[in-house]
Amino acid sequence: MTLSKENYDRLNENYLYKTEPIIRESFSDTYWCKNWTFKVHKCKDGRVFMLDTFYNSWDSHKIQITDKNINDFEVVFDFREVKRINDSETNEYNEKDLYRVATDSSGYSCGRLYWVKKDAVKSKELLIKKAKQEIESLKQQLRWAEGDLERLLNDN
Repeated sequence: MTLSKENYDRLNENYLYKTEPIIRESFSDTYWCKNWTFKVHKCKDGRVFMLDTFYNSWDSHKIQITDKNINDFEVVFDFREVKRINDSETNEYNEKDLYRVATDSSGYSCGRLYWVKKDAVKSKELLIKKAKQEIESLKQQLRWAEGDLERLLNDN
């Protein structure tokens, strides 16, 4: 299994890559402790591996890169060009600036999935929409509290 110099040079250790899961015998074998997003690890001996981001270490699920499988991996983003945001902020950015990917042992079920381009700005339109929704939610809570109070006062 070899990797040409041209393909070796294409791989960037600052990038996040993804690939389709390799289906195993069971769901657990396919997905347990795997995000199917990867960082490049170039070994001193010239071999290159994609390390799954679940553990972000040599203990992670890893795939050796060869000329045959290099095109199975797609660049998601350059870590130098993005920042992680809180899940609660996702509705404040335009979709084109947002990435939803698992990059640690939280996987896809525990949050911490969202990244945004560093130069992205929060959308004024989306912030207004979010504020209006919050106001409507608070008004509804007030109506419920008023109803509860009225029932208590009218209860003999």
